[in-house]
Amino acid sequence: MFEQWNTVTHLRPTVDWQSRVGDVVEIRSNVRVIRRGIVEEEMPDGSGLWLAADATEHRQYFDKDLGYELWV
Repeated sequence: MFEQWNTVTHLRPTVDWQSRVGDVVEIRSNVRVIRRGIVEEEMPDGSGLWLAADATEHRQYFDKDLGYELWV
């Protein structure tokens, strides 16, 4: 799955932050990629999600209301 991270070209923005657990996603802000990772957990109301820790990053929460964009 990690090989996909270097060749992610098929991603599209979405406003639906629910039912994403296990998906490889990008979190963006002002067109800039903030983080790429696997959704580990999400808020039931779709207000935010956690990306799993990986070799270089800790587990991290992103709040939709702070203006982050989700690309799937």
